[in-house]
Amino acid sequence: MLQKLVGISLLPCLVLGQVFPGGPFPGGIQSCYNTPSNGQPYGECLQDDCCEGGVAISNLCPNYANNIRCCFSRNRCTTGCGACYDVEAKDYACRILAMHERGEIRLKSDHFSADGNNPYDGASALSNVRDTCYGRQVKRSNYCAAAPGGCVCLKGSMLRAMHTYAVNFRAQYGQSIDINAIAGSCHSSTSWHYQGNTWDISCSTPRNHCTALRDFCLAQNIVEACYPGSSCGGHETWVHCAFA
Repeated sequence: MLQKLVGISLLPCLVLGQVFPGGPFPGGIQSCYNTPSNGQPYGECLQDDCCEGGVAISNLCPNYANNIRCCFSRNRCTTGCGACYDVEAKDYACRILAMHERGEIRLKSDHFSADGNNPYDGASALSNVRDTCYGRQVKRSNYCAAAPGGCVCLKGSMLRAMHTYAVNFRAQYGQSIDINAIAGSCHSSTSWHYQGNTWDISCSTPRNHCTALRDFCLAQNIVEACYPGSSCGGHETWVHCAFA
């Protein structure tokens, strides 16, 4: 059964678990989005491990890492995932993805652990934001015992706050913040990350902004915050913010 994506008229229809390349989105600047190939009108800037059959062309996604190319086949990493219809989440995901392409925010495109990268599981911060922009559920990691795998929709208020902080930080310092994880990577089995409502943002790069990021998080409508010196422990270089 076909279900039309909401909010981005340029995108094709989607069959649950069978998502065709996303193509153009508001603010996207890669040649991939207007280059036809393999019988398709455009492709998707996608990690090689997620491009089914390796039907990809190099040099069409120049603002991405070398292992991200223009894919003209199915995103195999989202097989089994469905659609999401949160207009706010889609809107802010596309804004954030466009910022990433312009170098105004850095979305981590893999995991800190090699276990999630060989092969890549499709659940990095970059993949989570991109899939949300294209109206998909996002992948959760399953490379450690605590990570549940499966798919989830990202929360719009979480992405809106991420965008707001990134824009304000760049306006103040002319630098880009680093988004380490959203719904992927390995956390505790009860982590809010796996509910799609949580970000981990580095607060030690590109400069120390831990206090500012902590205060920003605490001012939001949240259910959990972890930061350097908090009772959570183990968050000495990043802020973990889970939204209600």
